[in-house]
Amino acid sequence: MLLWDRKAEHSKEENRNGYSVHRLHYVAPEGQIGLVPRLTRWWLWEFMTLWRLKPDAIHACDFDTALPAIAYATLASKKLVYDIFDFYAYMIAQPLGNTTRRWLARMERFVAKRADLVILADMARTVQLGKSFSGKVLEVLNVPPSSDVKEPEENEFTVFYGGMLSWERGLTQLVDATRRAGVRFVVAGHGADEGTLIPLFKNSPHVNYLGNITYTEVLRWTARSHVIAALYDPVIPNNRLAAPNKLFEAMMLSKPVIANEGTRPAEIVREIGCGEVVRYGDVEGLAESIGRMAAEPASRRNMGVNGRRAFELRFNWAVMENRLIEAYSNL
Repeated sequence: MLLWDRKAEHSKEENRNGYSVHRLHYVAPEGQIGLVPRLTRWWLWEFMTLWRLKPDAIHACDFDTALPAIAYATLASKKLVYDIFDFYAYMIAQPLGNTTRRWLARMERFVAKRADLVILADMARTVQLGKSFSGKVLEVLNVPPSSDVKEPEENEFTVFYGGMLSWERGLTQLVDATRRAGVRFVVAGHGADEGTLIPLFKNSPHVNYLGNITYTEVLRWTARSHVIAALYDPVIPNNRLAAPNKLFEAMMLSKPVIANEGTRPAEIVREIGCGEVVRYGDVEGLAESIGRMAAEPASRRNMGVNGRRAFELRFNWAVMENRLIEAYSNL
């Protein structure tokens, strides 16, 4: 496994559960334009490390690993799996300009066309690969392995968000809506907008900001909370097709979800009946939805039961693992 340690906080070499981890120590900002000029050093290191290790196949995750991976796979005649977590041309919220976005889209589609297998987090994302794409695609949903986390619910009604701290995740709306609904809002995570969002959290008496917590703690807080928030600004094209793990973690732990119109999570929530759907930017409607869920525990429990049933049948890692192993075997 090759990783870019952008904070240089882990060891450069590590053996873990039967596989080796190799890290590049190169400090770089996260989710900011200053990351771009540093990519060339990461790409060179990645290619040279692949050439030294000589793997039989490469599983490249997202566009920032793709170009060195396809170069090595082509020169060494090896198999390439391209795993698209987020299609970069539509994901980046920074003002790039249409020309740059079109170039990114062309380059990512170029990699996808030449890969032996493309993995998507949701088959709805095939539209991003372009009309001419005819390669092999596998859907591997961003679902967790089954966990038996058991935590008593908080005494005070709690809405929980764990993830990237970004304006596009409706966090300011949630701060305002939870205040209006008279409930507690618990937030965990980090991200490009933490410099402005964290002071907002700390200046809001009903908000509890936990910092950047472990995945185990995320699951514990999911279990403790009454509602899980999964809001994504649909103006950003990539957000419309987001398939966040927090949605499936909530299903696993029988918790209802609040999603917003115009996104893939909203479609899943409606299909399964595991939460409520609101309009993005409608703080009053969001507050009403939260207040209604707080006042109707029986309805909330039914939503949780619906989500858990769907998790057991479709949205769990055991299903995805078998799918992935079969695809590897077929390569």
